[in-house]
Amino acid sequence: MQRKQTPQGFTIVELLIVIVVIAILAAITIVAYNGIQQRAADSSRDSAARTIRHALELYKSDNNDTYPLVCGSINAGCNSSSLASVLVPKYINAIPGDPKSGRSIDFVTGTNQTSYGLLVNYEAKPKCKFLMGPTAQTGWWGSTVPVC
Repeated sequence: MQRKQTPQGFTIVELLIVIVVIAILAAITIVAYNGIQQRAADSSRDSAARTIRHALELYKSDNNDTYPLVCGSINAGCNSSSLASVLVPKYINAIPGDPKSGRSIDFVTGTNQTSYGLLVNYEAKPKCKFLMGPTAQTGWWGSTVPVC
């Protein structure tokens, strides 16, 4: 009596199901990984903003309660790297940079140099502005940008 041979291997349908499941898992992993990278970069931006804010407060305590005027004039904004001329090396080793190029932390000094604002451009969450001092204006960078 001869044994009946059973086919060896997988059918095309079984292979397609496995490929689709692997593709779905890969897509979920890639999306989750990108979100983690964006949140990590945003956390780095938060840390940079805190560092700059701390250095500005140290500067203020040494300079008659005024913040530096580095953007050319009152209420004129510029990149926070302009602060290097007054904060480095006395108050901070270096102005922290953005973890990705093309995004920056912007700075503005308010009336009588008693206020300032920092605009942080995030990736995973909306950009927002830090405002400090009595003459800080919520209109810096537009009224639609929320205060952090």
